[in-house]
Amino acid sequence: MPKSSLPSIENSIIESFNLPQNIHGHELFILREDLIHSLISGNKWRKLSYVISEAKKRGVHGIITYGGAFSNHLVATATACKLYEIPCILRVRGNELTSDSNAYLKHCESEGALLEFLERNRYKDEKYTDTVITYLNRTWLSVPEGGASELGLKGCLEIISDDMDFDIIALAQGTTTTSLGVLLSSKPPTEVWAFPVLKGFDSVSEMDALARKFNRTSAWSDAKSRLKCFDSYHFSGYAKNNEALTQALSDLKIEGNFELDPVYTAKAFIGMISELQNINQPKKVLFIHTGGVLPI
Repeated sequence: MPKSSLPSIENSIIESFNLPQNIHGHELFILREDLIHSLISGNKWRKLSYVISEAKKRGVHGIITYGGAFSNHLVATATACKLYEIPCILRVRGNELTSDSNAYLKHCESEGALLEFLERNRYKDEKYTDTVITYLNRTWLSVPEGGASELGLKGCLEIISDDMDFDIIALAQGTTTTSLGVLLSSKPPTEVWAFPVLKGFDSVSEMDALARKFNRTSAWSDAKSRLKCFDSYHFSGYAKNNEALTQALSDLKIEGNFELDPVYTAKAFIGMISELQNINQPKKVLFIHTGGVLPI
C-alpha cells in the first residue's frame, strides 16, 4: 500500500487464522486494523482521525504532540499531517536524541515534521497537554502522548461494532486509550484482554484516570469487571526487540497472512496464545491488530 494513499477504515477486515498451539480448538480471528494504512495504521489512525478534523475545524496552524524515540504515534502523526497538509511539531522524550537516532525519527523529519527533543523531566510535565496553545506566534492543537485525547478515545470507541460477537477480545496496551475504547464499546459478557507493553505498568489505574478525565466513570465502572490485564508479556519493556521475543514469535508458526510489530502487537499476540492454552472450553476470540511500524 503506498504511503501517499489516504487512510481508510474500510480496509479493516476480520480474518480467521489458526496455530499449532491452539490445542483446545478456539475459534481465532484477527481484526486487520493494520490495513487502514501502511504507516497511519490501526489505533494510530483511530486516535488521529478526529484530531485532524478538529484541527481543520478550529483553523489552528498545526498540531503538536508527544512521544518516545520509537513512537508509532509520532510516525503516524508526521505522515498524516503531511498527507492532510497540516504543520506538526513532534516533542520527543530525551534531549540526548537527534533526528538521526533511529529510522522512526528520520522518517518523521523526512515528512516535514519539526522535532523538538525535550529533557525528560520537562517532557513528563508537558506530555498530557490537551488543548489549543500559542507557540511561535501561532495556534496549535496539542495532543497528549500516544494520542491519549478525548478525540482519540472517540475514535477508539468505533473499533468494535455492535455486530462483533466474541467471547474474548485481545489487544496490546500502551496509553490505555485504545483498550478503554474497546472495553466501553464491547458488550457483556465479552472479556477484554489487555497486554501492556510497558514493564511495571498499572493498567487499571491508568484506565481509571483516563475514564475520569473524559467523564466516562459510569461506563468504566460497569465494564471493568470484564477487563483482564496480563502484565507479564512485556519482554523487558517498551521497544525491547530482544532474542526472547523474536524466538517466541517464531515458535508460534502463524498460519495467516499478517505481520506483527515487536513493540506492541507481537507481545500481545504471544500473551494471548499463551493464556488461551489455559482455557479448555473453546472460545471465540478476536485479536485486534492495532498496527504498528515495521522497519521503515
